[in-house]
Amino acid sequence: MKKSVLRTSGFGFVLIGLALAGQVYASEKVPPPRVIYGDARQELSVYPSPYANYLIGRFAMAQGDVSTAAQAMSAATLADPSDGDLREKAFLISILSGDIDRASTVAQGMTATTDTSRLMVSLIGAVKAVKSDKPVPALKDIDALLKVNPHDRNGLLLRPYILAMNGQWKAALDESGDAALQGNDRDRLLSYLIKADRARINELKGNAADAEAIYKLLYQPGAATFIFGPDYAAFLERQGRRDEAKTIWQAIADQTSDALAVQALKRLASGDSKAPALPGLVESMSQALFVSSTVSFSEHDSEFALASLHLSMYLDNSSDRERIFLGQVQQELKDSDAADSAWASIKPASPFYNEATLRRIWAMRNDEKLDQALVLANQGLEHDPDNLSLIVEKAGILHALDQDADALDLLDARIKRVGDKDFGWQALYTQAVVYEGLDRWSDAEAAITKARAINGNQPEILNFLGYGWVNRGEQVDQGMDLIRQALKVSPKSGAIIDSLGWGYYKKGQYDQALDFIEQAVQMEPADPEINEHLGDVYKALGRDTEAGYEWQRVLTLKTTEKQAEAVRRKLDANAASLKIANAKPKATTTALNDERKSHP
Repeated sequence: MKKSVLRTSGFGFVLIGLALAGQVYASEKVPPPRVIYGDARQELSVYPSPYANYLIGRFAMAQGDVSTAAQAMSAATLADPSDGDLREKAFLISILSGDIDRASTVAQGMTATTDTSRLMVSLIGAVKAVKSDKPVPALKDIDALLKVNPHDRNGLLLRPYILAMNGQWKAALDESGDAALQGNDRDRLLSYLIKADRARINELKGNAADAEAIYKLLYQPGAATFIFGPDYAAFLERQGRRDEAKTIWQAIADQTSDALAVQALKRLASGDSKAPALPGLVESMSQALFVSSTVSFSEHDSEFALASLHLSMYLDNSSDRERIFLGQVQQELKDSDAADSAWASIKPASPFYNEATLRRIWAMRNDEKLDQALVLANQGLEHDPDNLSLIVEKAGILHALDQDADALDLLDARIKRVGDKDFGWQALYTQAVVYEGLDRWSDAEAAITKARAINGNQPEILNFLGYGWVNRGEQVDQGMDLIRQALKVSPKSGAIIDSLGWGYYKKGQYDQALDFIEQAVQMEPADPEINEHLGDVYKALGRDTEAGYEWQRVLTLKTTEKQAEAVRRKLDANAASLKIANAKPKATTTALNDERKSHP
């Protein structure tokens, strides 16, 4: 089985406040900070020059270490305050690092030369004023921001709350600008988010009927369930309408397994009459910035997402949902250590603790830190022994470590305790992979067929079944058809391209096989199975020396002992055949002039 398509981890991105939660568990150990900046300081001098700090900052940013970059750039700015361009860079990087106070300090006396800088100077001014309970300067700054860009999402979402903070409730609830936000889908979404904020402001003002009218308008079954449902359900609970709230919470939980929805259902089932507290103006502004951040992330604008998220957490740092998302954004920006730190900071009592741990495990597996991932999975299972997400993840890790018997025992024990009715396609897929690793193909085929019935378009499922048929010489054409279907869904998967090439190999069409498998090796150069297949194709084409080189390469890659032993046998057989070929006498041709010389 191709391990390069074994990853079953990967909830989708958090969008518009949607956080998908699995039942998992984490270690509280936070990795030590990186010391790129400190090491560079020692190398350069005790007091590095502004330019040296600038270079350190540039290098740190290239490595994804935003925190170190901000520290270095700020040091360079303080050493040379006259350099306006450097000061502007330090300002923006400080925001990305989450040091809002330092960004504010750097901004003092700075001449912003871009719209981005002008926007962020005003936004930070407004946010700091809100946090300091200074509503008048907050409104001045947010109005300055909207002069730079009248359609700025952060400005439009924050302004009604800041108006309310200034006591201007009528202006905060004014709907006259809504019609201007219907020109395209992006603006239309923003108009809905503004309406949701208006519902919150109505409730804060005591206008429950007006708040409910807006919630009813926004809340619809489907996507709107998890976008606007949580606020509406919490509102209904505060109104004492627990049954109506439960219906909405249940719909959210059914669609997303959202941690807060699951927690709310448990609370309601226990008879706890304590409804979620109504967020105040500052907390509501923090939530608005978080929503804006998730939308920016969905638009592939990760840096703006990170900036808005840090400002949200500056106003209110109590949300673990935001820490989950912070890790996602940092992971997207290739700052794996910062992402792990964000997830590791979530405490065991949090409803998001399990999801944070699962995300840490996924990151470790992607970095091939299987032993660390296994330790974390074991810790989680000590806390929650029947958690399906953790069991599936641990089984996948054990398979990658060539411990399929232990993986199967883990799955079977869980089934024995609580059954397998909750097995989704990921659990069934993992079960099939483990069976296949134990050479129990009929069981693997049965499990993957069940997975296919749940999600027949999943490329991992199609490739697994198709490759299984092809590799065994059973239904080769049908297997190749399944692989082609998988390739349509995932056209850049080297593993699936290799599977198709292997189908041609099994059919004896070696030239076609070579085309696909060479392409697969280029896409997945460290995959031992794909490299082994390339050696097999070379051998079939009579290119024995190249086959030997390719199989030797496999032994330099990360393989299981079973696979390594199979490759060694191929190498031995290939060496023997080359030795026989080299030992055969070779026919020689004598030149005519040589022949005359030998017979004078």
